[in-house]
Amino acid sequence: MQSLIFRFFDICLLRAGPQDLPSSLFLLRLVMVLSVIVGVFLNLQTEGFSQSLMISLFNVVWLTAFLYLSLQLRGKLTRLRQSLIAMLGTNVILGVLIMPFMYNLVAADLNGESAPVAFQFFLLLLLWDITVFAHIIRHSLDVRLGYGFVISIGYLILSWTVVDMIFAT
Repeated sequence: MQSLIFRFFDICLLRAGPQDLPSSLFLLRLVMVLSVIVGVFLNLQTEGFSQSLMISLFNVVWLTAFLYLSLQLRGKLTRLRQSLIAMLGTNVILGVLIMPFMYNLVAADLNGESAPVAFQFFLLLLLWDITVFAHIIRHSLDVRLGYGFVISIGYLILSWTVVDMIFAT
């Protein structure tokens, strides 16, 4: 298990790809559950529990559908499980890293203050998340890293827009 966790860190550091992960249904289920839990904690500071849970579940389904369609269009559907495991596993790691900065930003905002250091770290981790997403897309779809970035940013913008449209309070 420890070597698997290190493999996720290697993917976050762009030293490994989704093809370096096992294609395990158990592992996929595990990272899905962990991703939903981390997502709930990330959204809990601004949303209620049930809303946070729904957003987190939607994000997992949305990512699964996106990867399925993308891989289907490229004729690489056999890579779905490993790609999804890589995406969700790295999202768990990066979500845990970004969480304290998000909580700091929300707390500062509630007090009418700013938190420039927390904001800078938040942006840095967000950019790193986009980079890791692009890296995984590059390996999964066999495209150049530049295309991976375009797909990654497009997915992020579309995802935020759809979540905002569906779950706006």
